[in-house]
Amino acid sequence: MNERKSPIREQRIVRYIVAVAILAAALTYGRTRAAPDLEPLIESIFPAAASTQQDQNVYHVYDTDDHLIGWAGLGQSGGYGGPMSVLVGIDATGTVVGVRIVEQRETPVFWSRARVPDYLRAITGSRYDEVGYDYQDIAAVTGATLSTDAVIESVRTSIADVAGVAFDVHMPLPRKPFEFGLLEIVILALFAVGIASRRLRGPKRSRVRWGAQITGLVVLGFWKESPITLTKITAILSGYLPDVRTSIAIYLLLAGFLLTTILYGRNLYCLYACPFGAAQRIVGVIGGRRLKLPPWSVRAMETARNVVVFGALFAAFLTLQPALAGYEPFAVLFSLRGTNLQWLLLFIVLVASLAIRTPWCAFFCPMRTIEVVIQDTKRWLRRKRREAAT
Repeated sequence: MNERKSPIREQRIVRYIVAVAILAAALTYGRTRAAPDLEPLIESIFPAAASTQQDQNVYHVYDTDDHLIGWAGLGQSGGYGGPMSVLVGIDATGTVVGVRIVEQRETPVFWSRARVPDYLRAITGSRYDEVGYDYQDIAAVTGATLSTDAVIESVRTSIADVAGVAFDVHMPLPRKPFEFGLLEIVILALFAVGIASRRLRGPKRSRVRWGAQITGLVVLGFWKESPITLTKITAILSGYLPDVRTSIAIYLLLAGFLLTTILYGRNLYCLYACPFGAAQRIVGVIGGRRLKLPPWSVRAMETARNVVVFGALFAAFLTLQPALAGYEPFAVLFSLRGTNLQWLLLFIVLVASLAIRTPWCAFFCPMRTIEVVIQDTKRWLRRKRREAAT
């Protein structure tokens, strides 16, 4: 039996290597693309602009008579889907005369919730040293998310750079405090419960798992909207590491996923913490039936899932837009916001959950593809070590 399976595993490893090489090439191409042209944005802020002179991240703006009419600062910060760049224009009197988003990689859901135009209108017309950065006050207006925080950080960095160059004013950039609260405690507790429950059997284990998944549904789903997503994984693989001070939850989730997959062969995130998995199980209880699919259809859907995950990663790496990888319908369920495709996918998954056990987890979830790759690689390495020892 093992001899018959070995060639298949070898073929899989070869396919994984080829896929990783293609994705690495796509990411390399994406990272070498040209930087955005700032001249049109500067001219939209300063209509009288005729030329600019760059001084690090600050652009001196001159009119046709070569008179200095203002400065434009380029600031950057990390959002949900990667870095965000913002250009802030300040005239010779120290007034903010315009703000432009140069580049952003957020998902449509996160970007719409940030309500960026409201914030930009609020600071335009203010003196550079009177712009507010109180996150709690801004949250009341914007419903602050990671996207909102990124805009605020970028604006603050831009203004601080201009203040130092143009007005010789040092504006320290206070760092946000390390955030470790109920969300992070719940994540650690869910993985701890998953590890401890491996010793349980039968109804006790099922009850513990139900309790963990309901907790994940409430906390990671509807309250914090913090499940693992392919967008966030793609952003990290692209080199856009979120600030550990404010994003420790995603690091805990990914570490738990990877470590439990490597150590136990199955990841405990999907089994005990994933809020979308819990939602499917609840719908399945309502449906009360279990439809057993023929093996050929299961293999076909698993292949389709792998192709979709590869395509999503390839497009995201090639364009350096992690949001392109985000096809999961999580946002639709937990925030009632999303694309038409995500709404349709959510409907299909929930209807299928009435008769099929957690269909998203089995046939659509990118985390399942990653888990299988880790499992296959682990088995292959173990077999190679055995062969080398004999």
